[in-house]
Amino acid sequence: MAATPSVKVVKQFGFKGGNRLWSNRYHFNGGTPPDATHWHTLFDAVVAAEKLIFTSYTTIVEVIGYAAGSDVPVASKTYSQAGTKTAVTRLPPGEVAGLIRWATAARTSKNHPVYLFNYYHGWEQSTSSNHDAVDSAQLTVADTYANAWISGFSDGGSVTAVRAGPNGATATGHFTEPDFTHRDFPYTRSDT
Repeated sequence: MAATPSVKVVKQFGFKGGNRLWSNRYHFNGGTPPDATHWHTLFDAVVAAEKLIFTSYTTIVEVIGYAAGSDVPVASKTYSQAGTKTAVTRLPPGEVAGLIRWATAARTSKNHPVYLFNYYHGWEQSTSSNHDAVDSAQLTVADTYANAWISGFSDGGSVTAVRAGPNGATATGHFTEPDFTHRDFPYTRSDT
């Protein structure tokens, strides 16, 4: 399989008395946007869908585009787009994360299935007594977002970006983990 282009969505939220940047990178099939205008249209579509997952405690601050097989940015756009999900104010610690796993038809050399993973900080806890559960409304919008990547995002031209792995394995389905998982940030001290 061939290398794929990608976008990185950079987010920010409050963490240990300051602000913390973190990101998700999404490789995709469907072609590479030909210029900055098309990259920006693709970025806007991804941001419009991803902002629905987060409350106003999380802000999308930048999106960066990469050509296939490269870690050198070819396009970028800054944002100050706060999440639009209605807050229920049950935030777990910052290292706690939600998880979306996309399935592919690809197999490893040992015949294991290939999955695509993204971790998301800033998700809220359920109203149930299970404090490890993700808020049900957040699960719903996360499922919608994961499906949007399977359907694809348009660059306003001929490219429809469909979620794939860095080597081209196309997403065929997804699973949004209903319980929280843990994704450490590199160690930092709080200011207090």
